[in-house]
Amino acid sequence: MTLRRRLGVAIAALLVIMALAFGGVFFTQRGYQLSQLDDRLSGLSANTKALVAISTRADAGTGAAADLLTDVYVGVHRANGTLRTVLAPDADPTLVPRLLGNERDAGAVTRTTSSGDTERVRLVEAFLGGQRYAVVALSMSGVEAQSRRLAIALLLAWLVVAAVAVLTAYWIDRLGLRPIAALTAAAEHVTATGGRAAVQVESANPATEAGRLGTAFNTMVATTAAGQEQLRRFVADASHELRTPLTTLRGYSSLYAQGGLATDDQVADAMGRINAEAARMSRIVDDLLDLTALGDRAALDLATVDLATVLDDLAADLRVRNPDRAVTVQHSGRTLVVADSDRIRQALTALVANAVKYSAAGTPIELVAEQRGGVVGARVVDHGHGIPASELPRVFDRFYRVAGAGPKGSGLGLAVVAAIVSAHNGRYGVESEPAQGSVFWIELAAAPVSG
Repeated sequence: MTLRRRLGVAIAALLVIMALAFGGVFFTQRGYQLSQLDDRLSGLSANTKALVAISTRADAGTGAAADLLTDVYVGVHRANGTLRTVLAPDADPTLVPRLLGNERDAGAVTRTTSSGDTERVRLVEAFLGGQRYAVVALSMSGVEAQSRRLAIALLLAWLVVAAVAVLTAYWIDRLGLRPIAALTAAAEHVTATGGRAAVQVESANPATEAGRLGTAFNTMVATTAAGQEQLRRFVADASHELRTPLTTLRGYSSLYAQGGLATDDQVADAMGRINAEAARMSRIVDDLLDLTALGDRAALDLATVDLATVLDDLAADLRVRNPDRAVTVQHSGRTLVVADSDRIRQALTALVANAVKYSAAGTPIELVAEQRGGVVGARVVDHGHGIPASELPRVFDRFYRVAGAGPKGSGLGLAVVAAIVSAHNGRYGVESEPAQGSVFWIELAAAPVSG
């Protein structure tokens, strides 16, 4: 059973229970009022002869008797069926109850009237003596008027509760159940399409749980679709990157199998190219494995690392490999961070290698480590080709290479840097101007100061 149907059943059950409860209140109150009439009739009919005598004096105008029986009907019912009125209520002097012949010894019963303004009376017929019976009756107009007022009040109360319940159900359905039903249908569609369709649902009031759920669902679906599209592009790019060295390997192996490498020099050249392509494939695979592993922060071996020391080591290595470059290192403040030393060294090494690759030989490279408040930053500054502003947002994407930037790489180096820094909950970025150079930077939280 759906939640909407259960809500409808619950409201219907509530209204039925309330109707039964109100009905119980009505009949209980009416029974109480009738019991009061019956008690009075019982008291009046306890001594019928005295009652008839008093009624006769009241009819003759005796003041005390008149005050006592102003609302009582008293009559004498003979065996032959005739009914003689002895006393009638002041408010309805022509009142005569309609007898059915079965009132004797029946206790208090309700009967209609054959004359008078009163429609129904409550009466008792008691033995008077001889062949006569005294009929004592009280008007039920007051009881019925109170019953009508109570019934109207209970009906209005039930209608108000019903209206509130229906409006509440509509409100819950509109703000809660309908959005959830739409979300369910959208989720089923996403499942049926394998998550390929970026299904969006109409956002409800963001102040409600259903509205926040719809917003979260839209964000989740959009993120999933974007992630799948990114994965599709990633697989396509990875396949393309691996296809090129594989084609080279197959080409040289096929050439060798067909006897196309006749001399030792040709064989050596082919082996060198095969080895270079194999090394390139190995680097791509290693980078892909790094990107996969860096998605799990728990895999990091965290310790206190001094970024200034790391940059000093990288500068020393770079001076040995490129003695013609001027490499300077600047650091200020306390440059300690909590990080995986190998991964941070890997990221900074990739930035330095990138600076060397995309700048002319002999141009200086500057390495900077500095503390700014609770953040420690590292910058790698080159004076190379620079990057156009339109390319900057994508330089850290996987397999992305700036057009016409010079030496061709795998397009994974900066993506690995971004993954390493993100795994440390840090920030990264680049600032660049064409023909002026680039500044690649990372920022990590400073290590806490030990007591």
